[in-house]
Amino acid sequence: MYVKMTAGSGVASFIFEKENRSTAKERINYQKKGKVINMKINRLRTAFAAVLFGLVLILGGQSAKAETKDVSGTARYDHAFQVLELVNQERAKVGAEPLEMDEELLSAAMLRAAETVVNFNHTRPNGERCFTASSKMSGENIAMGGNVLCGTPAQVMELWMHSSGHKANILNTGFQSFGVGCIVTSSGTYWVQCFGRGTTQSVTQPDNKKVTYQVALDTSSKTTLVGDTSGGIESTPTATPAPSTEEVPDTGNFHWSVGIFKHIFTVTWNKPGSIKGCQIQISNKKNFKQKQTFSPKQSQTKQVIRKYKGKKLKAGKDYFIRVRAYTVSNGKKVYGQWTRLRCLA
Repeated sequence: MYVKMTAGSGVASFIFEKENRSTAKERINYQKKGKVINMKINRLRTAFAAVLFGLVLILGGQSAKAETKDVSGTARYDHAFQVLELVNQERAKVGAEPLEMDEELLSAAMLRAAETVVNFNHTRPNGERCFTASSKMSGENIAMGGNVLCGTPAQVMELWMHSSGHKANILNTGFQSFGVGCIVTSSGTYWVQCFGRGTTQSVTQPDNKKVTYQVALDTSSKTTLVGDTSGGIESTPTATPAPSTEEVPDTGNFHWSVGIFKHIFTVTWNKPGSIKGCQIQISNKKNFKQKQTFSPKQSQTKQVIRKYKGKKLKAGKDYFIRVRAYTVSNGKKVYGQWTRLRCLA
C-alpha cells in the first residue's frame, strides 16, 4: 500500500490506493473519508476567520488614550491688562495705533501660557505651530522666569523691548488686536503675547483665578481649561539664598528671560540697584556636568547663544540655561544664586 497526497481547495486531501489491487468500492470509501476531512477543516477555517474578524472589530473600536499633562496656577488678568497699557505706550512713541484686547486672543494667550509651562517654545506641546491656538493669531511673544521671576508687567516688558524680535511684534503697525497670557505656577511665571489683525471682539477684564489646564501632548486631543476658581492669587516664589561665608548680593529685583527664534537663544536681563552683570551657562545636561560659560561685559544686557560646544543648537533638542547675577565688592565679583530654565531649541 502507498500513500498519495494531492492538493485540493487550499487544504491537503489524502487518497489511499492499493497497488494493482484496489477496487472501485475501496477508492470511493477512501475519497469519501477525504471529503469529510476537508469539510471539517473548512468549517474550522470559517470559525477561526469569524473569531479573528470579531477581534479586529473590538480592537478597532478602542481608541488610544490621549496624552495630556495637567498645569495648575493662577491666571493673572490684572497683569494681562497692564501689559496692554504698556504695549500701547510703546506704540504711541513710534506713532503706531493702539492695540485692543480681543476676547478670543486673551483666552488663547492664557492657554498658550499654560502650554509653555510644558514646552517653552513657539511649537505647542502636541507638535503643532502656535498659531493653531487661534485662527486670529498672526504673531506671538513668550517669556518666563524661574525662581527669580519676571514678576511684573513692567519687568517682562523691559525684557521684551530689549529683544529686537519681540520689540518688532510689539510695534508692528499691521497688528490691531491683542491677547496676553500670564500664568503664575510653582515653577515660575509664564507670559504670552498674541497679536492679531482685523476686527476686535472687546472684552472686560476678568477676575484673577486659579486655573487648571489639561495640556495636549499629541494631536488626538486639544488643550482645555478643566477647572477655575475666581479670585485666587498665588504668592510669587522667591529664591532662597544659599549658605555662604560671603555676603550674597540682593538679587530680588534681578530678572532674566530667554527668547527663542530659529534655534537661537537670546538671554536678556536687567541690572537693578547694585547688580553689575551676570554669568550665563548652557548645557545639554540637567546637572550641568557638561557646560559652556558666558561672561558678558558689564555694559551688556543681552547674550545671543547660537552654538553649544562649537556646534549649532539642534532643533527639537532640550538645553538648560542658568544665570546668576553679581555685584562688585572691593574689586571682586560676588555672585548670587543660580536660577535655571529648560529650553527647547
